[in-house]
Formats: sequence, structure tokens, C-alpha cells
Amino acid sequence: MRALKRELEGDSGTIFRYSNHENSVLLAIYRQLAAAGNPPKDRDELLRFIVSITNANGKKGLSWKSPRNMVDLWYLVKRYYYDPYTKGSNSIKNVLPAVLNSSDFLKKKYGKPIYGAASGIPSQNFTEWQWLQCDERGMVKDPYSLLPKLFTDIDEKNSTLLLSSDDDNVIKHGGAAITAFARLQFEEMTEYEREAIKGGLKKYCELDKMAMVMIYEAWMDWLQ
Repeated sequence: MRALKRELEGDSGTIFRYSNHENSVLLAIYRQLAAAGNPPKDRDELLRFIVSITNANGKKGLSWKSPRNMVDLWYLVKRYYYDPYTKGSNSIKNVLPAVLNSSDFLKKKYGKPIYGAASGIPSQNFTEWQWLQCDERGMVKDPYSLLPKLFTDIDEKNSTLLLSSDDDNVIKHGGAAITAFARLQFEEMTEYEREAIKGGLKKYCELDKMAMVMIYEAWMDWLQ
């Protein structure tokens, strides 16, 4: 909470989320902090910050709506965005490739390896990465399918390091991310495994956030 507060308290800009998860988790943290028997010294500051960016609809005794409540892109997709390429899904995993296929602005901007480049877009986990790549039909590849594999120097068929048989050695969806995080918490593993899984989680989470940026950029371009 302190790290999130440091990142967001310096301005009054719009904060985006995708679906209800972030709001629900922040409300759960609020309840934990409020009920703590030995709370941190900055509890009140953290509670006020949570209230400032969330919406509580009266459940479990919490009720407020902040002027800076996070804007839910998922809700906007459901109400206002339709593209046959999503195949009827409003998951960000389907919306992002559809937006990339439809937006000339995104194709021009992200069709070059500018992500994590010295003179491009800063990144914590990628170097000179190109999010927009096309297949032989000229269709944009799903950026989640471009995420690097966790382990590149092992026999995948015989390895016990993989998250599961259907994850293809890549953290590219929420189920794989939950599995990976659980393994880090409860399973013994080598430092090599631990660092590889941590790196994969960071890349997956960064793409999830960058996906919201790209969707927003495409919409703003279309509105001009």
C-alpha cells in the first residue's frame, strides 16, 4: 500500500483498472488495516488513501465513492466497445489483440522495438521489446503469446520446473500467474527456478498494465 500510495499521491490524474479485482483487494486491505490489533503508525494515512481511489457500495459495512475512484476499462468495454476480433469476449486478453489490429496509431507506435529502449518507452522488465508483431496472414499476434518462456535451457517435456502441462512454460494468463505465485510461497525450489518465475510474473503483470495503456491510447486516437 505504501508503494502504491507513493506512485499515485503526487498528482490527481485518472487511475485505471480492469474489472473489479483491484477495487476488491484494496477494500480487503482496508478492512485488515482497520481491524489490526497492532497497526502501523501510518495506518490512518493508508486508510484515507484507499478511500480516495476506491468505491465501497455498502457491503461489509464500508460505504463511500471517491471523486478519484478508479475508472474501470472493463466496464467501458462492455458498454461501448465492439470488435468481431474479440469473438464476444471482454477479457483484456482478447480486447488487446483486437485493438492492436484495428488501430493504425498503435501499429505505427508499437510496430518498432521501442519498449524498454534507451530513447523509447521506459520498462522495468523488457529491453528493446516490440509488442506489435504480425503473423503470415498479416494479423497481429496476441502480445501475451510473445511473452518469453521462463526456462530456455531445459528439456520442457521432461522438466518438473514447468508450472503445468498446459502453460507452455509461459505465464500468459491469470491462472498461470496464480499458480506461479503460490509456488513461490509454498514450494521449495532452487534459486534459478525462483528467479525465473519471479521474472515471468513481473513481465506478465507489466503487460497487463501496458495493455490498459494501449487500449486507452487507441480509444483517444479514435476520438480525435
